[in-house]
Amino acid sequence: MDRGATRGSPMLVERKNAEARRLAARGRLRDALNTLNEAIYTTPGYPHLYATRAIVFDRLGMFPQAEADRDRALNLAREGGYTEEEVFADPEPPRERPAAPRAPRTPRAPPALPPVHLPRVSIPRVEMPHVQIPRVTLPPPGSRAELMVVLTAIGGLAGVVLLLFLVGRAFSDSDVNLNLFDFQSFQAATPAPEATPAPAAVTATPPPPTPPPEVFAGSPYSFASLQNAWQGKGLTVAAGAVSGGFNGFKKPAFDVNLAHTGGNAALSVLIYGSPDEPKEDWDLPSGSRPAPKEGRSLPGHETIWWNSNVIVVVRNSSGDANNTALEAFLNASP
Repeated sequence: MDRGATRGSPMLVERKNAEARRLAARGRLRDALNTLNEAIYTTPGYPHLYATRAIVFDRLGMFPQAEADRDRALNLAREGGYTEEEVFADPEPPRERPAAPRAPRTPRAPPALPPVHLPRVSIPRVEMPHVQIPRVTLPPPGSRAELMVVLTAIGGLAGVVLLLFLVGRAFSDSDVNLNLFDFQSFQAATPAPEATPAPAAVTATPPPPTPPPEVFAGSPYSFASLQNAWQGKGLTVAAGAVSGGFNGFKKPAFDVNLAHTGGNAALSVLIYGSPDEPKEDWDLPSGSRPAPKEGRSLPGHETIWWNSNVIVVVRNSSGDANNTALEAFLNASP
């Protein structure tokens, strides 16, 4: 294969390869793997990309995928005239031509603003009208006028008292009931209480089906071996009911909830009897995540893991529980 038989730009491919190496050196293995997958899609004939992805697969514990990429890199290197040392050596980032220095710019003085003359506003003076308060002249003390005022007040008070006495005497001689607190005549008939309808019968929702014991068994990995691996990483493991949303698969999926101090993850696990059985339900390409075959459907999920006879569908996760669970899953012991 000719060194130029690639679709992407050589400089762009070298940058992608160097970027993936930097991400892997910082421990960001998933980001490095995504970068390499994008570069291989655009330039499938560049052997350096497969060599770098083999290193990333080795660090992820995905040894079959790493060995396949290593063989692919050696074959492309021989076809393209590369040496093994040249393909597996750390790439040097392409050098960019330094930019020509720019001449310093002379700052421009801002234009002078025209003077602004504000109009002078005069407020008219308002004259307040003069109000005269009439004076009240009281009669001098001890005078005849003062005496008439006092006698008039006493006479008026005596008249009011006499009027109240006469009114009370008139009501006491009559049959009028003045008891204002007698409410017997104003009490209305109390209506009969309405019949309360009987509450409707509540239909209990049936619990989700419990997975049968055989779905936990498999070879070489069973649920017990996965549980031991996850618990060894400090994760709390709880198996649940049969997962919903899986259609057309030969094996039922069941829920597994993982809890960690730094987050949690909700998984759906499918355990097959042998490493060859998953191939009946899934496409398992080397270096890529599994995909269901035609006629099978999955619920919404974030990613899919595969190790021998076990498929794990990550529905949702938070914190570092996803990375911790993946590391334990890839390094599980049968």
